[in-house]
Amino acid sequence: MGATGHSVRDQLVALVRRLWDSPTFTTWSSTATRFLSLLLVLPLLLRRLSPAEIAVWYLLSTIIGLQTLADLGFAPTFTRLVAYGMGGAKDATDVPTEARSSVAQSAANWQLVEAVWSTMRVIYGRLTLLAVVALGALGTWALVRPMNALADPGRGWISWGAVLAVSATVLWANAYAAYLQGVNEIALLRRWEALTSIGAILTSFVVLLAGGSLLSLVIANQVWSLIGVFRSWQLCRIVAGGRFRLFQRRGIDRGVFGVAWPSAWRSGLGISFSRGVLYASGLIYAQVAEAAALSAYLLGFRFIQMISELSQAPFYSKIPALARLRSEGRFDEQLTVARRGMRLAYWTYVAGFVTVGLLAAPILRAIGANVPFADARLWALLGLGFFIERYGAMHIQLYSTTNHIIWHVANGVTGIVYLIVSLALLQLLGVYAFPVGVIVGYVGFYSWYAARHVYRTFGVGFLDFERSVVLAPLALVLVYTSAVFLV
Repeated sequence: MGATGHSVRDQLVALVRRLWDSPTFTTWSSTATRFLSLLLVLPLLLRRLSPAEIAVWYLLSTIIGLQTLADLGFAPTFTRLVAYGMGGAKDATDVPTEARSSVAQSAANWQLVEAVWSTMRVIYGRLTLLAVVALGALGTWALVRPMNALADPGRGWISWGAVLAVSATVLWANAYAAYLQGVNEIALLRRWEALTSIGAILTSFVVLLAGGSLLSLVIANQVWSLIGVFRSWQLCRIVAGGRFRLFQRRGIDRGVFGVAWPSAWRSGLGISFSRGVLYASGLIYAQVAEAAALSAYLLGFRFIQMISELSQAPFYSKIPALARLRSEGRFDEQLTVARRGMRLAYWTYVAGFVTVGLLAAPILRAIGANVPFADARLWALLGLGFFIERYGAMHIQLYSTTNHIIWHVANGVTGIVYLIVSLALLQLLGVYAFPVGVIVGYVGFYSWYAARHVYRTFGVGFLDFERSVVLAPLALVLVYTSAVFLV
């Protein structure tokens, strides 16, 4: 019995360790900490802050989210190039296009990895300068009307200044995250991100509990953003035997930049027309809506955004591994890993979407929130639109492991359609115009365009790839949406 007990205990310990080290589990835990903020911070925030302050808080969060646009697509591109180097690629162009019958595990090419990092340092330094100017101009324009609705606009503008100043440091630190993901240390990065997020959540909770203002809340969160930058720098110096500490500043490597730039600008343009136009809905609505209506929409948008981010974990945590499998020519294994990650991602999204749709409104009423949750039909349309976006986005990420970037086409066309439809319908449908624009844009082009490239690359058909992946969760989303409109 004793031996058996020890055996069971050892197996449980081994299971816990595997889960703790799993990139999917740790990415989930990192994003799940944001849901912890909904349990601790959101109830206090919605009760202590006025509708105008809540609107400014979420607009600042939206502008912070736009930092990814300033990246211009370099982060995913550099992550792939580092992963290629770790897979033994001879140089930045060494990406196989044909499957290999037998694959010998190649040693990491640290010379290539160092060249990628050296290029990153220079690129991100220049991007940071441009981003501060661009975000400063756009953010100031978007915040003028909401700030004037505050009881103390001066403290609101100080909050915006703190966000802009810290954003410069955070943007530069994207290089650290790209390196860590490229060397396949996603699990470690996400674990520390989760711990940092918990610190920010607990600090925000204490600030609100003590009666802190919008300015106090913003400063508390920005301090933790700076702590996160220091954390990522330290992790880079520890992983992979500390090779990072030996890297020399060699400036831009022309070979690396020659491969990175075509992919990066396409990715950056694609991100601008996808996340950029989606985030723009809040900035546009802020120019015409009253504080209460704006707060309700931004709250609903924030919820669906967090669910979408949580659902990314099972698939996005596999991207460096997928890039490495591509570099090693193991295409069948790459397809298997991708389908498994996508399936779990869809079900994670559906679970979060339906649960929030059923429980959010009554819970907010019960806690006496100063703003209501988005109405059921708006929530259903947002959920359907973002589900379709997830479908196309995961296929684009999978196809991007070939280093042939189509983001600029997929998101460019989709973004233009979204803007035309939503702005044309804004006066007629009000806030509903935004999710309708998302659905039209993603169904009309993005989703099938992205998926078609994957099917052609792997030589599979729609049903071959999707029968056990997307059909069932899509059916559930459609049933829920139909029920909301019919009942």
